[in-house]
Amino acid sequence: MKIAAVADIHAPLYTKVFEISLKRLLPFKDKVSFLLLAGDIVDGGKFDQLENVKVLLDKVDVPILGCFGNNEYEDKEDLVKEKLSNVKFLNDELFETNVEGVKVNVVGSRGVLDEPTFWQKKNVPGIDEIYRNRILKLHKIAEECNGDIKILMLHYPPTLKILKGENPRFLKQMGSNRLEDLVPKFDAVITGHAHRGQPFTEVFGVPVYNVSLPLRGDIVILNVEKGRGLERFLSL
Repeated sequence: MKIAAVADIHAPLYTKVFEISLKRLLPFKDKVSFLLLAGDIVDGGKFDQLENVKVLLDKVDVPILGCFGNNEYEDKEDLVKEKLSNVKFLNDELFETNVEGVKVNVVGSRGVLDEPTFWQKKNVPGIDEIYRNRILKLHKIAEECNGDIKILMLHYPPTLKILKGENPRFLKQMGSNRLEDLVPKFDAVITGHAHRGQPFTEVFGVPVYNVSLPLRGDIVILNVEKGRGLERFLSL
């Protein structure tokens, strides 16, 4: 089973890059089981761009799973889901499917930060409690997973290791080490947010893939094998 994954389209900033990446993917879409969108689909507040993204996604014709990023504001989640009706958004939720006889679990969430940003402290009441509750909820969901392959999709990275290359002053406002102990409950993690971070790291032997479009310059294709987790798939 092969999956495609991308984050940080930040439409309209990287819409053209995304369009070109999709064109490279389309001839092989029949080989891809689903596409993961790991948040920040639009740039801050530019929700009018959702229609342009939907037009591009309509060409994919494979199941699409997404999670919200920090640019998909909490009070605009319903709007995002309405405009991108071709995407199944997972908001601290579990999605189960069967692909080629293999039971696959995908858990999607924004994730958490070790330290809320200045904007969050000012505009999101109770953000520290929100993060604490989200951590507990994600661990509970992970215990419910019983698939052959388990994938965790987070916008905010669940380890600061993958943020190497970003400004050291802001690492705790870009990801969280508090979710590192969640990672071993999955076979692989798909994340984004870090435009200048590392494309890959491991946490307790589990691969963590940063699929940020500004970093990668392309949609990432991964090969999934039962009992072997995920590996980078270099050629379709």
